[in-house]
Amino acid sequence: MTISGFPAFDRTAAAAAALRAQLGEQSAQSASGRRTTSFAGLGEDARRSVDLRAELARREVLSRSAAMGEGRAAHTQTLLSRLTDIAKDMGASAGTLLGLNADNASIVAASARSALSEVRGLLNERYQGEAVFGGGNPDDVPVPAEFDTSGMFTQIGSAIATMAPGTGAVVRNTLRGIGASDAAGVTPFSTHATNAATGAIPDPRRSVPVEDGVAVPIGLYPNRNAGIPASTDADSTGSWARDIVTGLAVVAQLDKAPDTRSADFRQLVQGAIGLLRAGMNGAARESGALGDAESRLADARRRNDEVSAQVETQIGRVEDVDLAKVVAEMQATRTQLEASYRSLSMLSDLSLTRFLR
Repeated sequence: MTISGFPAFDRTAAAAAALRAQLGEQSAQSASGRRTTSFAGLGEDARRSVDLRAELARREVLSRSAAMGEGRAAHTQTLLSRLTDIAKDMGASAGTLLGLNADNASIVAASARSALSEVRGLLNERYQGEAVFGGGNPDDVPVPAEFDTSGMFTQIGSAIATMAPGTGAVVRNTLRGIGASDAAGVTPFSTHATNAATGAIPDPRRSVPVEDGVAVPIGLYPNRNAGIPASTDADSTGSWARDIVTGLAVVAQLDKAPDTRSADFRQLVQGAIGLLRAGMNGAARESGALGDAESRLADARRRNDEVSAQVETQIGRVEDVDLAKVVAEMQATRTQLEASYRSLSMLSDLSLTRFLR
């Protein structure tokens, strides 16, 4: 009988080492709550874990995108509300000039010039550094200069000041045409906005992705409608924003009219009111369309959040451990390891004399 290798001791020591490794793995699982610290440790479940985590990341990005879109749309709604109020208030002020207060044209004109400046600020508003009314160009400045320095404003003022008796209706139509013009030197809007409006360059609406291949449009333009058809109102330029700007530009220069008591003057006032009313109604409809987009974004955000929660649960089933089970297994392993240590201690005390007995 050979005893040189002492197989019993070697086997017991190897078993103890294996138990120590097993206890270390169980301790790590108990501390982290996960089966392993690497995908490789998941074995056949590794690929599924990778796919699930990729899906979770995608859903989280879509949810954040929808949330940011909601914020941008809400900010845009505030701007539309203020533009609507301006058109409403200035339309009411202009209406006072149709009666005995026609001599107050200069007072109302001053208010309109102030309103024009505010409208420019609203149309140039930025959200998180991007132009709200910039269409597909977030860096655009939709209205580069003050409206009262534009060719549109100058031509409207000239048409009013040189209006001949009996031409009120004709001038009324002329003013609307000036407001609708995209001609260089006339339009107050940026080169990008003008080229996009004339179709010279593509300018798709700014949209928010909510699914693969699905996006919700929320972008607006300073010189054309986005979510609603062009207006067909008699006094409208076709664009609610242009209507407001043109209406204000007319009211701002009514004090240049040769005779504020004439029927021609009333034609101009009624035309300006028509423009402002069309602009107000158009902005309200644009707001309604944007509200529908907000609802879609909110639904998409909630849906992606729900899917994310479901995917996280699936990841947990693949990667996480049953802590109660692991703790129980740790206790059993620890008991086995302690028994191994006792066996090793006993074997290490054997002498050759004892072994041969």
